[in-house]
Amino acid sequence: MPLGISTPGSTQLLQAEKLDQTTFSQFGTVIANPSPELIPSEQLTKLPQNAVQANQGSALKYLDVTHMKDLYPTAPSTKSSKAVMNMFVCAPRQLTTNATSKSGLGTFPVKILERHPYTTQTFIPLGLSPREVEEARYLVIVAPSLPPSQVDEGFPVPLPNDQHPDLPGRGLPDLTRIRAFIADGSQAVTYGAGTWHAPMVVIGRKPISFVVVQFANGVGIEDCQEVEWDNEGKGKIEVVVPALDWIEAGGEKKRMGLSKL
Repeated sequence: MPLGISTPGSTQLLQAEKLDQTTFSQFGTVIANPSPELIPSEQLTKLPQNAVQANQGSALKYLDVTHMKDLYPTAPSTKSSKAVMNMFVCAPRQLTTNATSKSGLGTFPVKILERHPYTTQTFIPLGLSPREVEEARYLVIVAPSLPPSQVDEGFPVPLPNDQHPDLPGRGLPDLTRIRAFIADGSQAVTYGAGTWHAPMVVIGRKPISFVVVQFANGVGIEDCQEVEWDNEGKGKIEVVVPALDWIEAGGEKKRMGLSKL
């Protein structure tokens, strides 16, 4: 059962940012083809960074695109984990249209966050082209952790150490620094171990199927920890979903927005 927490006193409107590794690095890893215009060939003389040729020159292999972490050996239960691969078929969420969303398609209310303290978690969309942004995209909503407090002392977490200095520790999510990113079908995402994030939020007109890769040991409080809040009144937290987002890519302007739902 999620732990109930309080929100800051005023409504927060989060502007969804375009997902890329630079802006997301605090929370995990973005997985995407760094050179989608490059066709693998054994005639290639200059390879992209971190790439090697494979499959008789017909493929490029990018090494270590994300780093999976299994921190369950430090969990209180001492129960062993295993690598698990599940599929989530996520239907589009309903957006709210009101005065605060006049610059976009609508807003999505954030009411719950979760984290997986002992494992990374990677979401890989299936069968979705980046050209299908008119049909489906997804939101990645994350928050850093506050310092530990008495409220969260029931949550077991691995502590930062020399091997894993970047672990966020035990604290609740810092809702004053929550952020939202928007991803297309060419991007997968890895949440860092212990990173607070919202359950998957698909937007658009059709569902997205994700293969989800993580470790788990079957002990509920070690596999997943949740917090939720009352999103009524002054403490609302909402993500504004943009209607149209133009980016510069390879000298061309490409449309990354959604049309009216």
